Amino acid sequence: MPTSGPTREFPRKKITVNEFAKKLILWSERNGRTDLPWQQNPTAYRVWVSEVMLQQTQASTVVPYFNRFLNRFPTLPQLAEASEDEVLEYWSGLGYYRRARHLRMAALEIVETHNGEVPASVDALARLPGIGRSTAGAIVALAFKRTATILDGNVRRVLSRFYAVKGERGAAKTEKQLWSHAEANTPAEQVDLYTQAIMDLGATVCVRSNPKCSVCPLASECTAHGQGKEVDYPMRPPRRPPRVQRARFFMLINNQGACLLQKRPASGVWASLWSPPQHPQTTPVSVFIEAIGLSTKAIAKTFTGQKFRHAFSHYQLEIEPIYVFLGATCKGMTLDEHYRWHHPGERAEFGLSAVAAKLLSEIDSNGAS
Repeated sequence: MPTSGPTREFPRKKITVNEFAKKLILWSERNGRTDLPWQQNPTAYRVWVSEVMLQQTQASTVVPYFNRFLNRFPTLPQLAEASEDEVLEYWSGLGYYRRARHLRMAALEIVETHNGEVPASVDALARLPGIGRSTAGAIVALAFKRTATILDGNVRRVLSRFYAVKGERGAAKTEKQLWSHAEANTPAEQVDLYTQAIMDLGATVCVRSNPKCSVCPLASECTAHGQGKEVDYPMRPPRRPPRVQRARFFMLINNQGACLLQKRPASGVWASLWSPPQHPQTTPVSVFIEAIGLSTKAIAKTFTGQKFRHAFSHYQLEIEPIYVFLGATCKGMTLDEHYRWHHPGERAEFGLSAVAAKLLSEIDSNGAS
């Protein structure tokens, strides 16, 4: 098991760019992943959807979502024709919902400006919503088999260790070095095989913790391995305790067992998803009830659920669910198109926030009481 420690006593071998690519391709022929669904019939559309889903998400998590999404939107025009709510419905659970909104926006733009065909150049792709330099490179290399460079999380880890690139991840100087190494090692031929190979190596061998250096085809040339400092790369900033924010989510339940959901704003956390109404932690039930046009006399009972936390990338949200049960009537409610009633257990034909999915599931399993 590799650990950060004293420098080992063997020198790092020299390796040419061509040898780097050849070693990876040969390794991939025996050990690479070949059963991922987007590798079957790798059209530009399928590769694009997979690359967007794989942003900040592991392949094993993506597979069922990819299959479900492609079953519903098998072609780019069908994705472009879908409503935002429907696209978010089929993305629900995968997280980072901005990716889904950008995917649909880009599909619309491709239909309008590229005759429905995914562009075959990095520059054209990178101008589309949600497609950055690396994602564009992956689409061009994997789908069109044209020379293009990628630098996703897996590739960044491989190159950071191979060259022992100093500097924190995300820093401009560090990124410049990594892109330089990535471009230098990208071959002119078999670029699709190379691109898949280096991604596979990062995903299965050169992993974040406990890298499997004993089976790595680049181990004898890897600088970090030669130093015995594999886990020190990529360099990460010191961890800080996560910030904690607190909020109340009101689960308003009518006499037919349906829950009130509110569409969240188009920007911010869980943008455009449906969720129980969120209010500051100190908001009384009476204030919430009166804000939607009801009298507190309409309340049959209330109780406070158990608090739980949802982790975001830079903070944690402590959620306090407040269950509010209405009596026989909802007369007087002033609800617009940003509200809807939804029965737990029924299929939601729209995107649900993580807190909505959790609380609705608990009501469906345990009953509202």
